[in-house]
Amino acid sequence: MKIIIPRIIISKLFEHSLLEDPNECCGYLLGKKNKVEEIFNCKNIHKNPISRYEIYGKDQIAAEKHADDHNLEVISIYHSHTFSQAYPSKTDIDSAVESGWTSPNYVLISLIEKTRPIIRAFNINENKSVDELIIEHDGEAYISPTDSKNF
Repeated sequence: MKIIIPRIIISKLFEHSLLEDPNECCGYLLGKKNKVEEIFNCKNIHKNPISRYEIYGKDQIAAEKHADDHNLEVISIYHSHTFSQAYPSKTDIDSAVESGWTSPNYVLISLIEKTRPIIRAFNINENKSVDELIIEHDGEAYISPTDSKNF
């Protein structure tokens, strides 16, 4: 499986992550089918934003309304990991399954190396299995060289 994210959106993901650092950023990627067309930044209201995220409810409603108004879908939920790899944590996986948000994909940005952020995409299933997606953009296809099964 794959997700198509234009490089300008990838740049905006990196920018949002770096602006919020050391806190985790979060938001939605909107588009059609598996192609991202827009980024919708949200406010992280978690009480411990350095290591967790919780999307502000009004931002969630606004993102869904914007998607509906522009004939778009929520393709992905994104957030950054400021001190860990771009791979869903146990908390991320549990939250996705418990919230019922397993049909959008998840895009994670790692800021372990601030000058070289890493972006990866995943599908989290109801049975808590995690599958990495290939990220395509307006250039060569990209998949992280890290083997996600080693986490």
